[in-house]
Amino acid sequence: MPDAHLSVAQEVATKANHGRYEARTLWAVSSADLNAYVGSSGTVGKPWPKVAQVCRIERVVREKDRKTGQLATTAEVDYAITSLGHERADAADLMRLWRVHWHIENGLHWVRDVTFGEDGSQIHKGQAPEVFTLLRNAAVSLLSTTRAPSIAAAVRDLGSRPPAAIGFFQDLARALNSTDRPKPPPIHHPPTLAIAR
Repeated sequence: MPDAHLSVAQEVATKANHGRYEARTLWAVSSADLNAYVGSSGTVGKPWPKVAQVCRIERVVREKDRKTGQLATTAEVDYAITSLGHERADAADLMRLWRVHWHIENGLHWVRDVTFGEDGSQIHKGQAPEVFTLLRNAAVSLLSTTRAPSIAAAVRDLGSRPPAAIGFFQDLARALNSTDRPKPPPIHHPPTLAIAR
């Protein structure tokens, strides 16, 4: 691919995070030939529109085995495509976007799936799935304002003590009626980043 533009970024943890040492390396390739090929080998036979770069990220994790105390190393590889060209985002920029994406995935989607059981929901007809998704998102936003260590802990606490739930909503109403509350930040729509596992 003579027209290819490659950029590489790496993050290496200098200290353990939750007992893990993690190194991430992201390769981003921008090539007209590669972009035209992406998606064309599938059953649809049409390339994805607006693909600007193809990315590969490798995570190498070293962590101690709890029983033996020995360091074990594992490696994972994921791929992604993005509409951001190499002029707008190099590998380091894409790595930051990737981290933001997984922060959202872990902070919202995982909570909805595990804490609120969204994947096991039997609601499938009409607009009800979208309505319940909005309600779950609202619940995540509201519960993240509590002093509980996690949203799951807040759900357990408020569910086990009805007076606490009433107090929570009274505090929320007082905060909403307050005249000195700050204005919400402007909404920013991030660029597209599709990730495959």
